[in-house]
Amino acid sequence: MRVIRERAPRVAALVAALCLLLVVAITPATAATTYRKDVYFTAGYERQVDGRTCVAASTAMMLNFIARRDLRLDQMRILRYAQPRDALNDAVQRGTDPLGWARALTHYSSATGRSFAYRWEAYGSEGAALKRAARLIEATGKPVGLTVQHGQHAVVMTGFEASRDPSLGDFTLLSIWISDPLGATRTRYAAASSPTDRYLELDATSTYDRAWYDKYVIVVPEDRVQMTRAG
Repeated sequence: MRVIRERAPRVAALVAALCLLLVVAITPATAATTYRKDVYFTAGYERQVDGRTCVAASTAMMLNFIARRDLRLDQMRILRYAQPRDALNDAVQRGTDPLGWARALTHYSSATGRSFAYRWEAYGSEGAALKRAARLIEATGKPVGLTVQHGQHAVVMTGFEASRDPSLGDFTLLSIWISDPLGATRTRYAAASSPTDRYLELDATSTYDRAWYDKYVIVVPEDRVQMTRAG
């Protein structure tokens, strides 16, 4: 009995040491199962100047994040550029739409020191739209525009957290980061609880109404790598 009692503390110490080694060994592997990328920085955030300029503020914000500095773009000037180039009725519209947003981003991209293009895309599911956004943030280093409040408001998706790097293949989107020109400067949302929702506005031309209605509409940078491969 004396021998058993003397060995018990040694066995317990050995078990504790092994458990500690397992924790050390497992922790890095667990950490490596998630991938994060976010292009947000504090000085790039823009708050909209009035109720019409959520797209204009989001445009300025996105270009600031790309340039990595405050470009001091004029929101009303951006809005005035977008409105004649969107699909809305110029006589009655207040803001602009995804088409105007994409065209404004493309036009004012030269303010960053290099020109590039944005375009709108529409998806049948929230998951498909957000995974597309995450892939393009990873591939281009540029933020993505999201339509929310059923098309009545615009916000910016600056980053995401995923099960792995999207460039390596399929992945699970875990969370996203959003900057709202009328709300919080930076908010993390679980991917399944993001504010993006179906576009339900019917104030554009019939062509664009059909393209956007009941879809998840996003405004994305062109991925030159994907375009080259596709061509």
